[in-house]
Amino acid sequence: MTRSSTMQIQVIDQQQVDPQRLRSMFIIRALRALDRLAPGILKIVGRFRDLNGPKGGVDHACTIEVALRDGTRFRAEARAEQILTALDDALGRLVRRIDSARKRQLTRRHDNLLAYDAG
Repeated sequence: MTRSSTMQIQVIDQQQVDPQRLRSMFIIRALRALDRLAPGILKIVGRFRDLNGPKGGVDHACTIEVALRDGTRFRAEARAEQILTALDDALGRLVRRIDSARKRQLTRRHDNLLAYDAG
């Protein structure tokens, strides 16, 4: 887990269920999901909330924010009945958003190179 020492990781738990366990699960799952992107990540913040309190239902929310070394920021949120499901869903959304942004950026670069070659 040497990657975690090169990026800042912050967990904000507003549920106070088991903060140490939640932090550990967040770090393990975030590093696994973002493994190939890790060198470019400067900071990752996970926020956990229980929206309905003890009422139950789809009330666990997880918001993940990532700051990349190039200054780009991404954010994803998910809600679920179980906190780890919300975490996994938010991580999946985050990875898809970062991948989509990178593909758009590469397409623009490619198009610009083609335009430059044609000109």
